[in-house]
Amino acid sequence: MSAEQANMWDGLVQMGKELKRTHAAGCMSAALTFAYVCIDTMSYLSLPSEKSHQERSDFMSWVDTYLKGEPSQPYQYHGLDVYAARCAVLHAFSSEAELHRKDPGVRLFGYHDGGRHVSHPHLVLIGIASFIDDIVGAIEAFLAACRDDAALRARVEPRLVKVLQTFPIQAP
Repeated sequence: MSAEQANMWDGLVQMGKELKRTHAAGCMSAALTFAYVCIDTMSYLSLPSEKSHQERSDFMSWVDTYLKGEPSQPYQYHGLDVYAARCAVLHAFSSEAELHRKDPGVRLFGYHDGGRHVSHPHLVLIGIASFIDDIVGAIEAFLAACRDDAALRARVEPRLVKVLQTFPIQAP
């Protein structure tokens, strides 16, 4: 692996660290929004080789494979619920998306700055601290899968160059 490739893989690790720093700084809305961006990025990277853009099913598959809550949590993530919550936050900065209006079985997410989720039949109050920890754990699990699975790594590596990167510039 070249130094450039190593830096790109490290950028994914840094994404999780930046998510945690955003939350630690008290920027709850920014952390929540960035949490969904992290999932979007990982689901893009894991696409099958023949695909160039992700769809709802790709996002849901990544969530169902990698995003796991602590076993004691009263709510365990479901791809469709998380996708609907993502759409609500990223498209309307809301808790309700079109998927919720079309399918009453899709659970609404509300958010609180605690650790424990609170589950009701049609609403889940997501503890942002736990959600962020779970997403960072999912990123780590995905990176471990990439290390262990040559076919997955071969799909991810060509896409790494397309992930947003920043570069230091020295002031004149």
